Amino acid sequence: MKVFDEELVKERVNGFPFVKMMGMRLLSCAGGKSVMRCRVRRILKNSGGTLHGGVMGALVDMSVATALRSVLPLSSRMTTVEYKVNLLKPVPDGVITAHGSVIRLGKTIAVGSTEIRNEKEEPVAFGSATYYILNIRAPEDSPGIMVGTKGGKGAPRKKG
Repeated sequence: MKVFDEELVKERVNGFPFVKMMGMRLLSCAGGKSVMRCRVRRILKNSGGTLHGGVMGALVDMSVATALRSVLPLSSRMTTVEYKVNLLKPVPDGVITAHGSVIRLGKTIAVGSTEIRNEKEEPVAFGSATYYILNIRAPEDSPGIMVGTKGGKGAPRKKG
């Protein structure tokens, strides 16, 4: 059975279209912690010319999720239940870095936190996220992040 593979997770996460569109990059994830970076681009700015708060929220969600991925069984999947972000300082340009960590991992619920810093290492936002853990048996040796769901409404059922 495969065990956690940081390079595989980084490759998969950094290849997600949403992550690419947002200008995010997963730098590391292991031991219940993660580090993600985001370039501030014009398309991500609000009408005031600073980074949109929704980008910070997405970073909270993604950084906690990747920290959580590093401590879950490979067959587990997760879905966001809730996240919260507090915006502390406007970010007009540069790069921000999100440091996510798992606070509690239960059987079905996990909670984590994130601190987001600017290039001067000043905190610009912090947040928390809660996830529902789905312990679904995935095909042999496949990490949950790589497996599509099967079945559901309208899916053909096996006869016999």
